[in-house]
Amino acid sequence: MSSTLKSSLSLLLVISLFLLLPDMLYQWINPHYIAGLNGKSCVISLLLALLMALSRAYVLTYIVLFFLFIWQVTQLMYFHYYGGFYSGFDLVLLMSESSDAITGFWDVIEFLIVPASLSFAFFIIAILVLNQLRNKNFTVKSMPYILLIICFAPFLQALTSDSSQKFQPNIAQSSVKNGFYSFSYFLARQVKAISGIEPELQHYAPYQITKIYNVDRPNIIVIMGESLSYLNMGMFGYQRNTTPDIEKLLKDPNFIFKPSIASAVSTRVSLSLFFNTIYEPDNVSQISKMNTSLFRLAKIADYRTFYISTQKNAGGLTYALSPSDIDIWKENKHLLNYQSQYDDRLVDELKGIDLKSEQPQFITLHMRSAHTPYIENYPKSKAIYPVEGQAYRDYMMNSYDNSVLFTQKVIKDIIDYAKKQSKPTYVFFTSDHGELMGESGRFGHNIVDIDAAKVPFFFYGANVTSDTISAINNELGCLTNHYMISRQIAKVMGFTINNPNQQDDIYYLNGTDAFGLAGYKSYSLKSLKEQNCLAENDIL
Repeated sequence: MSSTLKSSLSLLLVISLFLLLPDMLYQWINPHYIAGLNGKSCVISLLLALLMALSRAYVLTYIVLFFLFIWQVTQLMYFHYYGGFYSGFDLVLLMSESSDAITGFWDVIEFLIVPASLSFAFFIIAILVLNQLRNKNFTVKSMPYILLIICFAPFLQALTSDSSQKFQPNIAQSSVKNGFYSFSYFLARQVKAISGIEPELQHYAPYQITKIYNVDRPNIIVIMGESLSYLNMGMFGYQRNTTPDIEKLLKDPNFIFKPSIASAVSTRVSLSLFFNTIYEPDNVSQISKMNTSLFRLAKIADYRTFYISTQKNAGGLTYALSPSDIDIWKENKHLLNYQSQYDDRLVDELKGIDLKSEQPQFITLHMRSAHTPYIENYPKSKAIYPVEGQAYRDYMMNSYDNSVLFTQKVIKDIIDYAKKQSKPTYVFFTSDHGELMGESGRFGHNIVDIDAAKVPFFFYGANVTSDTISAINNELGCLTNHYMISRQIAKVMGFTINNPNQQDDIYYLNGTDAFGLAGYKSYSLKSLKEQNCLAENDIL
């Protein structure tokens, strides 16, 4: 092997270690940090390392290394301080609140030295090795151009994008990748703002959180469905009997069911708004603070917190869930040891949690059953409606209804397990958004339309008084929405969330961007109740 090739390989190794090892080592310091081993992040990091190792434009390599260091070290420090990665919008807010941010960081600078030093140490090693091996390594003439293209690609994408969601942090991916995309979006947004293309961020009064004293702390199970519309559920009037199992609870006085409206028509947007109890469609500051995050409130109330999901990209879907407040994080890749590959694994995971312990449990079970392609998310042995040889519309309808059948059975199994517990246990179920099944010729959900946001709501209170059940039922009314459900969960934990920005009877349905950039619409809950309720507690 030639000496130039050895030098390039050595440089590749050192730069790769700089890009990958700080994340991996930081996991030993902060058990809530799950970034660093994600395949996509590693591929991006190794590609950047390869381009720099083979580049003959050394000044460019130094510049890129410096920016990679800035992105990495700032994200690690931010995570250590705030419990999550910063987004491009956080950088926008930082510009208007720079003095407060600097003061806050300086106050805890001694605690941020450790994550900062991890990045700084490997950065210095990479610089020293580059100084030693420059002009000795094997180079490729075109590499600097490719490196420039890759570095500017996210910025150029952000300039032409109408949504920020692709550029929001993924809590399972590396600090470098998240910093890279956040800065790219921030710079593109500033360019568009200067050009008059991008509107200024809306400013809202902060939410007010009040602790309710002398509140019992029951176990709380939040089941978050996927793409489940009540329009295809028999118990809500659908012509097919797609809810035979859960209908067995209809005569149980501890069971509540009613139609609901999701906060958004996209999973990651809906989760961000629901789990942070967000009312407005464009309240950047409140999402960034995460002080009304249900996971954060649960930790304040001394709950043990769980996020268990069968989703395959949970990190990208849940970037605003205050990950540092989640004690146990499991997604699809952590649930592969089960014989099943479907949502019934969530029942098995629940059975492994000690619901009898003195410390209360706050458990989120995030489903996937009704996600497209529907046929892949339920056992074929459980299918009722035929899919082979069907026309497109029948294929879609039948495979979706099969997934609904399986979903409602899993929900019933979770509720049945909760009923067996000796401690008070509250089970809340809703779905991230609905699903259009041919209404006006439309399929899917990424459309800002109320029909795409029609989701079911279930509640079961095990070992709970009838007065408590009645209070929850009456507060949510005959038709509810994500914002009201989230506030109700916070109340069960012992908190009231008051929003000075809230308007009487006006609520919002967001599009595919949590900050309102992809469109949203307002609606009157009273008007929807008049269309869907015979009386306050009856459903048409």
